[in-house]
Amino acid sequence: MTEKAVQTLWQDYHFLTKEMLKFLTKQDMELFYHLMNQRERLQTLIEKTPDDGFKVSPAGRNLLREIRQDSQAIIDTMQIRMGSSKRQHQVSKAYGAASTTAVSQMNLKR
Repeated sequence: MTEKAVQTLWQDYHFLTKEMLKFLTKQDMELFYHLMNQRERLQTLIEKTPDDGFKVSPAGRNLLREIRQDSQAIIDTMQIRMGSSKRQHQVSKAYGAASTTAVSQMNLKR
């Protein structure tokens, strides 16, 4: 493969990473996971393809830097979502326990 072919694979990887971030932000998890699977398959292909010096070229370094930034944004967004989910679960659990206790202590006779 030529450097251009390797560059195209990395550009496709970058595109999928940006799309993953976009759909994660929109909370479309089904599409996010679909894109993540596509990106994993592309990563396997990139690993099998000779680099031919693309990653150390100025264009390659810039593209990889952008991919790292977008990947970090995905990680940050996922951590925020996980934190929100945990808080929602804790609140739900607290309300569930409080309402069960309140109902069990009610005097149902009128």
